[in-house]
Amino acid sequence: MFTAILSPESRGEQKPAAYSDAEAGKHVGDEATVTGKIASVSKSAKGTAFLNFGERYPKQIFSGVVFAKDADKVGDLTAFEGRTVMLTGRIELSPEGKPQIVIKSPDQLKVAGASAPPITPTPPMPMPAPPVPAPTIASVPTTTATPIPQPKVGESRRIALAANWANAPQTGDMTRKDLAALFGSQITSGESSDADTAILIYPEVPYLASFATARRNLNLDATNPARTKVTTPGLPVGSLTANAFTGIFPGGYTTMTLVTDNADQVVSVHLADADPRQRTAELTDTGGYHTYNFIAQRVKAAGQLVIRHEIVREGAPAGVVVVDSLLIDPNAADPTAPPRTTTRTTTRSTGTRPRTGKILERSRWYVPKPLVNVILRASGNR
Repeated sequence: MFTAILSPESRGEQKPAAYSDAEAGKHVGDEATVTGKIASVSKSAKGTAFLNFGERYPKQIFSGVVFAKDADKVGDLTAFEGRTVMLTGRIELSPEGKPQIVIKSPDQLKVAGASAPPITPTPPMPMPAPPVPAPTIASVPTTTATPIPQPKVGESRRIALAANWANAPQTGDMTRKDLAALFGSQITSGESSDADTAILIYPEVPYLASFATARRNLNLDATNPARTKVTTPGLPVGSLTANAFTGIFPGGYTTMTLVTDNADQVVSVHLADADPRQRTAELTDTGGYHTYNFIAQRVKAAGQLVIRHEIVREGAPAGVVVVDSLLIDPNAADPTAPPRTTTRTTTRSTGTRPRTGKILERSRWYVPKPLVNVILRASGNR
């Protein structure tokens, strides 16, 4: 019996688009083959290896990235230094805003112009073959597939907002006043809402990192998030998406939400615990807040509930406003408290047990100052 082996074209499949390393930044999101010369091979302290295209780090124009967990499978990359290679995969942006492709398999790499199967760099080649001349840029096909329109590298480093993001909704005045009261003293009028890539919102999550990068850095690849549009009055209209992961996160929180903009860049991180089983003795409502969870747009349903928002000063990341929030029921009985005892005088009875309330939800919200600037404008504070 004869079995035909069909090429991808004969099966109706498209080849990945092909770009030079200089063009890759214009095609973020494409599955593509990128061709260029490896200026250097480097490795970070965490064991992540980098193929630096065009120039040495940090002036590279494109990178191939091998995370430590895939290093043994991909093998030694030093054999590619100084050679022109073809790297296939999905183009994405690094935390520094430069285009890159993550390498998980050695068959993603091939010396340019070689007709043999992709080179597997492990074990290291004893004597590299003479370098194959690099193809000219004109020889790299650029019309194999229709590229998906993507923002340019420079543009993608700004918060991607809807055209009408500052339009105030007809309702939600109390929530917008909450945001203005909470954040009004946190930035100065001269601070910009433009990107500051030096801001680290949360460990391993730089400001405006791609959602895919943040998800991978936080080891959330195996968990599917619940994705919903953020519609809270006072947050930029039609511009934010909440990507909520459930699990157990640092601090005992049970939900982590990565908030992304319209370019799928992470602009905020929110942690919440809807069943903390804790109590607090501080019950005074000094802020008069109406909203206790701004990402999920949750407001208190009963007048006797107390909301406490507190700006965290100690240990907050540079350039980030951290808000700790509690929703408290001051009238919920404490089942573990001893029976109430009193001390009687001629005029009054005084209880000796301190009054406490049940915490119904606690959360921690990491908000970079450029986003605070946007929120204050959207909430009508300036």
